[in-house]
Amino acid sequence: MENGLYRLTAAPSASSWVESKGDQQDERPIPFLDFLVDDRPMRDLLDVPEDWEQPLYETTALRDDWRPKAVVDYLDRLLGVLPGDYEDGRVSLLICVVCGDLWCGAVSVELALSPQTVTWQKIGWQGDPEDVEPETLTEQSFTFDRDEYEQLLRGLREHYKKQALVPPPLRFLRRLFRRGSSS
Repeated sequence: MENGLYRLTAAPSASSWVESKGDQQDERPIPFLDFLVDDRPMRDLLDVPEDWEQPLYETTALRDDWRPKAVVDYLDRLLGVLPGDYEDGRVSLLICVVCGDLWCGAVSVELALSPQTVTWQKIGWQGDPEDVEPETLTEQSFTFDRDEYEQLLRGLREHYKKQALVPPPLRFLRRLFRRGSSS
């Protein structure tokens, strides 16, 4: 932490989910960009009860296998451009690895914007969009320099906005080619 502010970055990461087909179970790797706070994954900074699997497998929406428009909207919520995902104004950070549906639950934050800073506070788990009181996952708040924060998120937004200009069949072929070349 520098000058009382945290540094937010994004880095490649992976999660997984198990797909069941009859008696067979296949673990599916899910690549995504994860948010790092002072070089540590956000999920590592949460006080998750030991008996919970979630949010350990949840991902950000920064994924190439999801509709670019949905990713741009996610980033616009984190920028404070669009209203939050929840009735209480909270914004999702980590969402369902399989479908991204808020009804599956999400790690959400209260976003506090000032002219110089952005703060993620009251970080908690919400089971669905109508949850009034999220379960607190950390009492800690994370305050970022607003210029650096917006530069990161706007850069990501531009990347996904460009992806939206690529026709869906070509996006699919790009993902398929990338997946095949990494095997």
